[in-house]
Amino acid sequence: MKQGVHNENHLSFAPSRRNFLKGAGLAVAGSAVFGLAGCASKQGASSDASQVAWDDEYDVIVVGAGIAGLSAAVTVAREGKGETCLLIEKDAMPNGNSPFCAGYMLYADDADAALEYLKWLTGDCTPEPVLKAYADGLKENIEWSKSIGIKEEWMIIDAPGADKTYEYPESHLSGNIGMWHHDTKNPEAKHLHKALLDLAQESDTITYKTSCPLDSLVQDPATKEILGVYANKKYYRAKKGVVMCCGGFESNQEMLFDYTGVAGAFPYAGNANTGDGHKACAKIGADFWHMHAGASYWLSCRNRDNTKFISVVFSFTTKQYGITVGTNGRRFYQDYDGACLLYNQTSPESDLRANVGYRHGITQFGGEWTHLPLPSKAWFVFDAKGLVDGAFPADISTDPVADGWAYTAATLQDLAAQIDVPVEELQKTVETWNGFCDNGEDVAFFRPADTMQKILEPPFYAMRCAPALLNTDGGPVRSPKAEILDPDGVPIKGLYSAGEFGSVWGHKYNGAGNVAECTSFGRIAARSLIAE
Repeated sequence: MKQGVHNENHLSFAPSRRNFLKGAGLAVAGSAVFGLAGCASKQGASSDASQVAWDDEYDVIVVGAGIAGLSAAVTVAREGKGETCLLIEKDAMPNGNSPFCAGYMLYADDADAALEYLKWLTGDCTPEPVLKAYADGLKENIEWSKSIGIKEEWMIIDAPGADKTYEYPESHLSGNIGMWHHDTKNPEAKHLHKALLDLAQESDTITYKTSCPLDSLVQDPATKEILGVYANKKYYRAKKGVVMCCGGFESNQEMLFDYTGVAGAFPYAGNANTGDGHKACAKIGADFWHMHAGASYWLSCRNRDNTKFISVVFSFTTKQYGITVGTNGRRFYQDYDGACLLYNQTSPESDLRANVGYRHGITQFGGEWTHLPLPSKAWFVFDAKGLVDGAFPADISTDPVADGWAYTAATLQDLAAQIDVPVEELQKTVETWNGFCDNGEDVAFFRPADTMQKILEPPFYAMRCAPALLNTDGGPVRSPKAEILDPDGVPIKGLYSAGEFGSVWGHKYNGAGNVAECTSFGRIAARSLIAE
């Protein structure tokens, strides 16, 4: 498939700038529906600088102690001229995504080549100057990581190269980027978040406050400049500016439904990312983009009580041993969530429009790769052979029924009754599926033939599935200097962002791209402030 065709198909789906503005306007004006603006401030807090008596002041204030916030704070400390920095964290310890992530980070040897790949991925979702700033940051990521205490022997590096495939091997540009992560088998290897947190806590110029949630930004009513924050019932002045690094809204059910159309979803990592920063920025007139985007969703298996996932990777590696049905008993999408399998099946010569699978939140649908709305409840159904082959991880439980993970029955009729789906529909679905397996082709949803296994041998099993996500990416619109923009594209003076809070990723996302964005734009935001 030619590169031009890729771009044409991709760009036809990408939201326009007009749609970004329209969505942001609704978010600000329609607070009853979208839950951003118009929220009452706590304890008499004021966002009007003329009514504020400051409790303390710093040169820079960073909101959020994930990898983005730590990168910004550490850069202020290491590259500044002695500027003081207040780093505030909502919880008693960082509880977003950074401490729990696998730590994979994109990097590039050639920033211009990386930019071409980023343009292919994002289309017109994100302006080229913003992508260029990110690409320049990718080139810096390896050496910068070493400079903040990551030893070379701790790093597992997968370098760029024409023979690399990564997540989108259909594009000949996919080898323009590489990635690294710390060696999890080396007990001495520090996670990137830990290395940064150690530096921040050791710094003489960084004041780190935990259990200090942000309530609102303080704005000059005349100039609209951001002068500080109100957090944990205190006013803190920022003489140079505020950097918003407070992640997404993956733990806010209302916002998830409003912006992505999915109910009953659960994040895999921490639970502190509830959209507080989004509300604060909406109040002072920020524009918003990419609110639909993120590493979301796939249907991941949970226990019968719907209180916990089996594991982060489970649904990526086992769905080939059965089928997923909705509460109506029918298959309804390409249903094996086969991210891990997909990369091995796709070749550079293949047609992106015909490939199927899950790629960090998007699924092939009608020839395009899009974020799919998913039901709040579905069922992974398999048989006795599927269980033996690996439909449930034996290292977690050798008896998933007794341990509360699965339902089981000797017949499909009894299984349908237990999970409350129509008996006739489930029977028909399984019969049709077995026929597809006999013929070696899934003519309904085009699953690869080697992911197809019949459901034939009793007892039969069903596991509850719910929409799962790693993170959201939407938030305030960001400039190449990490400035937060208003709906007219004008920077809001004194306000910056980094990381998943207003991420560059609006459509296709490449794994390891969020951590790279945290470090790249954390540095950019800090350097912009230092230059003020």
